[in-house]
Amino acid sequence: MARRKGLNIETRVTVVPVINVSLVVVLTLMMIAPFLSGEDQDIDLPTALASQADDTDNVEIMFTRDRRVLIAEAEVAIGDLPELLQNTFAMMPHSVAVVKADQSLPYGEVETLIAAIEKAGAPRIALATQPKREEAGR
Repeated sequence: MARRKGLNIETRVTVVPVINVSLVVVLTLMMIAPFLSGEDQDIDLPTALASQADDTDNVEIMFTRDRRVLIAEAEVAIGDLPELLQNTFAMMPHSVAVVKADQSLPYGEVETLIAAIEKAGAPRIALATQPKREEAGR
């Protein structure tokens, strides 16, 4: 009598599709992350004709309409800026301090903020603006 051999069934979990989906999610989050910061703050930037700056080593300092100073969404006092930013600028000598100040703020208050950033040793300071829109008649 002939005897049948049992089937050896081997089950495996294919992880390649899981890895592919994970990488797509990570890449998507990396691409949209710069757009997620600072959107909930009440800042109306002035308009200007300016070029877009590279934002790899930017340190964003926001000055809101209600006169709050924010660095990475943490509120700080203007007087504390020099000691808070000193180490950052020492570690990133090619960084740019980007000041996002509401256009309704008096110039003197924005100048006080800029002076505090200079005291911290910022290599370069830039003022953030919105691009001017072309007028319909032109």
